[in-house]
Amino acid sequence: MHTVNPVSYLQRFSFLLCFLAMGAVVFAQGKSSTEPRKENIDWNKPIAVASIASVDRVLEDIDYLFETVDKPEYPAMIKGFLAQYRNLEGLDKTKPFGVLVYLNKGISPQPTSVGFVPIKNLDELTETLSEVGFQLAPVEGTEDRYTLALPSFSVHLKLAHGYAFFQLKSEALDRDFTNPETYTKALAAKYDIAGALLLQNVPEPMRMMAVDLASAKIDEQLARKRDENDFQYRTRSETAKFLLKQFELVAADGEDLTFGYNLSKADKQIQLHLGVKAKSGSKLEAELKNASKATSQYSYLNAAAADFLAYNVFPLRKDFEQKAILDLIEKSKANVPPSLLGDESKPGSVAKMIEAGKATVRSGKLDGHVQILQTSKGKPAVIAALKLKQGNTFKEGLQELFDLMLQAEDTEGMEKNVAEVDGVTIHKILPKNMKQDTKEFFGENPVVYVGCGPHACWMAMGETGSLELLKKSIANSQSTRSKPGSAFLISLKMAQLLPLAEKNAKNREMMEAAKVAFASGGDLLTFYPKITANQASLNLDLGEGFIRLISLAIANRK
Repeated sequence: MHTVNPVSYLQRFSFLLCFLAMGAVVFAQGKSSTEPRKENIDWNKPIAVASIASVDRVLEDIDYLFETVDKPEYPAMIKGFLAQYRNLEGLDKTKPFGVLVYLNKGISPQPTSVGFVPIKNLDELTETLSEVGFQLAPVEGTEDRYTLALPSFSVHLKLAHGYAFFQLKSEALDRDFTNPETYTKALAAKYDIAGALLLQNVPEPMRMMAVDLASAKIDEQLARKRDENDFQYRTRSETAKFLLKQFELVAADGEDLTFGYNLSKADKQIQLHLGVKAKSGSKLEAELKNASKATSQYSYLNAAAADFLAYNVFPLRKDFEQKAILDLIEKSKANVPPSLLGDESKPGSVAKMIEAGKATVRSGKLDGHVQILQTSKGKPAVIAALKLKQGNTFKEGLQELFDLMLQAEDTEGMEKNVAEVDGVTIHKILPKNMKQDTKEFFGENPVVYVGCGPHACWMAMGETGSLELLKKSIANSQSTRSKPGSAFLISLKMAQLLPLAEKNAKNREMMEAAKVAFASGGDLLTFYPKITANQASLNLDLGEGFIRLISLAIANRK
């Protein structure tokens, strides 16, 4: 039986699941007539909402956007434009506006979109519209229905809860509307622009039809490809099945799927969010609660302190990943000299390292990190670590291996026991025949440091100054606690990538704009999941440099 690992679910498939769920549910609506009705449908409840926090919030964002590059003329231009239209008098510019999606009554319900805008004063709004040539007129015999005559067509309006609901078809407004703030208030509190698929309001037959369609699509792709080996085929097959299982779980137990965008002046960053909330008491909630307890040993690391940082807890299923890695380790032993393997009574150096590696795989997870830091001379150094089971066994094998290698004739630049930090013994290797681009990145004389302790194996690559960074990293790992619920993160500073990207850049103007945008910092990009007892999300944070880059791209348009 295929089991679902909640951590893997979040890290590898959450974004794709959300995307598929939205698309497949909508696609399924046109074919739902073949499904029996399993529940009473409240046609007055929307299945989706998209909203913008408010007109005032939009104007504040525009002010901040161009404030970052000292271009006040652009917000002034927009405000001058709005002044020609009485500054939108009659609208409530402090409340959200957007679109609600409903299902029409029928055997085969189809989606209908209805716009909504907050009204502050209907008479003022009527005057504002009339000044631009649009006529708002009441429908005879009603108190809440209006038509808005535009140059080539008319829009129908219905007033309720301080909002105007509008649609091209009058019959689309023949429903009892709920106050939009029921669906937009929480979104507007966090995001400037947001959307939500309200899964709890989507009829179960439609959600299950979406799962069936996705299953059929995946089945079409499961045939073995001509150039695939056994491992590649099984990896692709297991991934597809895993994806389908998660899709089914979200469709059955998801309460809503949310996308949000926020431009934060307080945090000086752009924030993007994609998340799922589970129904209370559901299987999905139980899995998320379990996943929220997972954390990487290296989650204490500070993204802002590194040019690049990635840490991850990668789950290993016993019947698949563990078996595949253990088989690979066994096959690799054929290339190891027998003297390094030894026998059962007296294991060799490599055999000890292999045994520690197998124990780590059998633990059910791999937990490691990689980061790029700057040495005191301003050159990059790569620091990495992997948590080990039986770390002392690996350490002993590594020590014996260095002892043997140093007995060889060609050992120039190789040293053992160059440092000891918190039980981690560090050895030095001088790589030979380094490529020129490697030297351009690390410096003319890069070296590799390898060390192992009771709990982890460490590695550093860079010029000799990288040793101090490695020692500091090891010491910090012993004195700093990890963050609960932080199983995965990737971050990078864009300014450090510009010299590499510049060589192959096709758009020179954009490259120059990027140099200006990131010159004063704010170049950190961070991608991470966030898990609570009933919610999971993927998040992307972009520093103020990205805001400056967007502003410059707009300002420099010809």
